[in-house]
Amino acid sequence: MAIPEHVVRFWRALDALVALVRPTSWGAVVTDPRSPVIWDTNYARVDRAVPVGVDEVERDLLPALHDAGATVEHVLTFHHEIHASLLAELSGRGHRIGWDLVLDLPGPPAVIGAAAVEELEPGEELWSRFTASLALFGVDPPEAVAQLLALELDVLAPGGKRWFGVRGERGQIAALGALLVLDGVGYVDNVATFPQARGRGYATSITAEIASQARLAGAGRTILLADPDDGPVVRMYERLGFRRVGLLASTRGPLP
Repeated sequence: MAIPEHVVRFWRALDALVALVRPTSWGAVVTDPRSPVIWDTNYARVDRAVPVGVDEVERDLLPALHDAGATVEHVLTFHHEIHASLLAELSGRGHRIGWDLVLDLPGPPAVIGAAAVEELEPGEELWSRFTASLALFGVDPPEAVAQLLALELDVLAPGGKRWFGVRGERGQIAALGALLVLDGVGYVDNVATFPQARGRGYATSITAEIASQARLAGAGRTILLADPDDGPVVRMYERLGFRRVGLLASTRGPLP
């Protein structure tokens, strides 16, 4: 299943917003010396459906990663079926292969959540809960947390990223998620519910609100990424009307 063009279009726009992009014959090298330990801003984006080998990718990628001070070699392909040998060679070096399921919503959400969702104002409360939520995604090194927060404050918030949340009984932010609209495409990001508030439909309510807000902001489509092995979460998104449109494959490993 080919990744839809609007997904690639959003991804390119996001890279252009947050990092330095060097086009190549197979896609682009993306680097950001402000956040060298964040692999999502220092990587090879293989977004063209052309055969390419590791040597060709690394000829462009490795010098840029070293210049940026990056600590991880990260390669992302939108065409895993074409780049199977590329993935296999990197895996043979000890790179970890990861998969993201791309979900696409062509219209309004099919379900409106029951919980009261509010737009969260940028400030100490939001950024405190955002940094706390990173641990739910396995992000805990202090350097990585600091660089992700700086990216939010200095780049993504000025670029139009908006946050939404549900409050718990004591008024604290119990769940949150974000919306970024670029080039006519809405992206649902950072949806997280803190453990003590799970099982109440907060993620459903937040995602539905974000999808509605994306359309109000002019997005013709709304997309998100999910773990393909997390059945309950994927089914929750599908109940909202999202449909599976493909898989992204990525590798992460030490720099040669």
